[in-house]
Amino acid sequence: METQRVTVRLPVHQIRAIDTFIRLGEFASRSEAIRAAVSGLIQQITEQVYERAETLKKIQQLEAYTTQLEKFREK
Repeated sequence: METQRVTVRLPVHQIRAIDTFIRLGEFASRSEAIRAAVSGLIQQITEQVYERAETLKKIQQLEAYTTQLEKFREK
């Protein structure tokens, strides 16, 4: 996997929390912890986007059904 360096500024309390996780053995480095966090964020937002897309699809289907039903009401 190709990687690229990114500079990130975080509040001190977040850095301290990451460092604590490293000391506890949860991560080998700050980079690993931040990669895990970004990966989790991407997964979470991707799921939200898919959920919204499904909702939009259902709305569009309902609108199509409503349009069909309106034809029956007019008769």
